[in-house]
Amino acid sequence: MTRTNIPRQVLDFQKQVLEFQRAAFENGYDAIVALQERQLELADRMMNQVPNLPDEARELIRTWRGAAEDGQRQFKSTVDGSFDAVTAYLDRLAGGSDDNEATAQTPSTQEAQEEAVE
Repeated sequence: MTRTNIPRQVLDFQKQVLEFQRAAFENGYDAIVALQERQLELADRMMNQVPNLPDEARELIRTWRGAAEDGQRQFKSTVDGSFDAVTAYLDRLAGGSDDNEATAQTPSTQEAQEEAVE
């Protein structure tokens, strides 16, 4: 399909679907982050309650925590970038369909508009 063949209503519907998917992702992501934060809090508590825990183990847990937080941020950034790219693509298509709207109309619609002008 070319830009002129995509009706505005289809593009608007696709944007609504995309926003729904973004909201679903946000809700799922927030739930996972809350679960991971709880897990990290429990690891911190456990680490603080064990006085004989070697320093290497403490450093390993801190490194693991940092890696988990960095992974969360990178994942979120990647998915947000993907949503933004698709949104920008749909916006470009919508902008292109406005410019070519007259060519996308059926001949009978164009004839009716010309008769109305006369």
